[in-house]
Amino acid sequence: MSLICQLSGQVPEEPVASPQGNVFEKRLIEKHLETAGKCPVTSQELAVSDLIPLRVNKVAKPRPLSATSIPGMLTLFQNEWDAVMTETFQLKESLDATRQQLAHTLYQHDAACRVIARVLRERDMAREQVTALQAALAQARATGMVPGDVDMEPETVVGMTEDIMARLDETAAALTGTRKKRKAPPTQASVETVKAFTCSGSHPIHQSTAPGILCVDHMLSVPGVVCTGGKDTVVAVYNTAQKKVLGKMTGHTKPITAVKMLESHNLQLVLSASEDCTARIWAAADGWASSYEAGPVVKLHSGVVCGVSAHPSGDYFITGSHDKSWAFHAIDGRTITHNSDLDYSVTSIKFHPDGRLLATGTSTNEIKIWDSKTQSLAESLSGHQGPITSLSFSENGYYLATGSADGTAKLWDLRKTTNFHTVNVGTPVNNVAFDHFGQYLAVCSSSVKVLNFADKTTLVDTVELGDHEGPVMGAIWGQDAKSLFTVSMDRMLRAFG
Repeated sequence: MSLICQLSGQVPEEPVASPQGNVFEKRLIEKHLETAGKCPVTSQELAVSDLIPLRVNKVAKPRPLSATSIPGMLTLFQNEWDAVMTETFQLKESLDATRQQLAHTLYQHDAACRVIARVLRERDMAREQVTALQAALAQARATGMVPGDVDMEPETVVGMTEDIMARLDETAAALTGTRKKRKAPPTQASVETVKAFTCSGSHPIHQSTAPGILCVDHMLSVPGVVCTGGKDTVVAVYNTAQKKVLGKMTGHTKPITAVKMLESHNLQLVLSASEDCTARIWAAADGWASSYEAGPVVKLHSGVVCGVSAHPSGDYFITGSHDKSWAFHAIDGRTITHNSDLDYSVTSIKFHPDGRLLATGTSTNEIKIWDSKTQSLAESLSGHQGPITSLSFSENGYYLATGSADGTAKLWDLRKTTNFHTVNVGTPVNNVAFDHFGQYLAVCSSSVKVLNFADKTTLVDTVELGDHEGPVMGAIWGQDAKSLFTVSMDRMLRAFG
C-alpha cells in the first residue's frame, strides 16, 4: 500500500499524519501551517507538534523520461559537463581575482616595510647628528667658541697683505715647475678601459623628500670617499666601497650648490656653498670617517653662493655669488678681499692648479680670468650663448673647460686665449670635469659624455654613460682615471669603473 500526500497528490518522501489520519509530505504541511495554522483538509486547528511521523519504506523514484534512452542520457551527460565547465571557469576567475588581491596586498606590505626601514634609518641618522652636535657644542663651550658663530660681515675684510701674496707666489713657484713636466703614470686608465666603464654602484645618499644631488667632490688621497651636497640642504661624506655614510653636515637652510674636500695643516676640512647666501667650513673631528664640527660661516654675500674653490696651498678659498661679487678668504673664515659691484652675476668659480690665476663664469656668457694676487682682470673669454655653469682646469694649466646653459662645453687654450674645441650635447651642461692628468674630460648634462685627447688639441668621444634617470649635476674622477663618480637629480651617486 502506498501513501499519497493530500496536498501534492504524490508519494511523500517523508510522510507525516495529522490526528485525523490525513497524510502529508512533511515539508509541504510545515510550510502550510506556518501561514494558515489549520489542517488543509478538515480546516481544524493544527500545529507542527501535532504531526505524527510515519515509518515507511523509502520510495525509489522512477527515472525521468530523458534517462530512459541513450540519446536522453547523452543529453544529461552533456548538460552535466557544461555545468561542471561553467563552475570550473567561475572558480578560475575567482582564483585569479584572489591572486591579484594577494599580490596587491603583498606589494603594499613590501612598500610599507621599505618606508618603515627608511624612516628608521633617517631616525638613526638624525640621532647620530644630534649626538655629534651635542658633542661639538660641549667642546665649543669648553674652548669658549660656539661653532658657526663667526659671521664674515663686510667690515671684517682684512685686505691682501704682503705675507699672503708671498704665500701665493711660493705655492705657484713650487707647483708650476713640477706640474708642467708631470706625465701620466703607467697606471693611468687606457682609452679602452674607459670605454668599458659600467656602473659598479648606485647609492641613494640624500633624502627622498627633497630628491636631487647637486654637487660632488673627491680627494685622490682617500680612494672611494666622496663628498656630496643635496637639494635637501645636507652635506654628506660617503664611502662607496663600504657603502656607508661617514658623516652628515646640517646647517644650511637651502640647497647646496658646491662642496670641496681639502686637507690644511693636518686638518680634514669640507667647504660648502648654498643658495642660502652662505658658505660654511666643516672640520672632521678625527679623520674623514669621524663626526664633523661646524666652523666659521661666511655671510658676506647677499645672493646665492654658487661656487667655492680651494687654493692649492690649502690656506685660502674663494666664493662666487649671484650678488655680482666674488671673495677671497682665509681658511679660518676671514675675508681677505671682496670684489663687488660687478656688471654681472658670478655663476661659477675655480682656482687655477698653481693658484696664480682664478676663473669666474658669468651670467653674461663670458669667462673672466683674474690674477689671484692683484685681483685684477687678466682676460675675458667669449663664445658661449648662455650663462656659464661650470669650470675645470687641466692639470698642466694650459687648458680650461667650460660648460654652459646653451648646451655646449668649450675647450680654451689659455696660452692663446682661444677656443679650440666645442662639444655640443643639445641640453644644458651642468658640469665639466678633467681627470687629474687632463687626459679625459667628463661633460654632464642629461647623461655623462666622456672625451679624451687624441692629440694636444683634438678631443674625440670615448664613451657616453646614460645610467642616471635625471639630469647629471656633477662628476669627479678617481685615482688614475680608473673610476668616475657622478651625481644626479635622481638622488643617486653612481660609481663607474
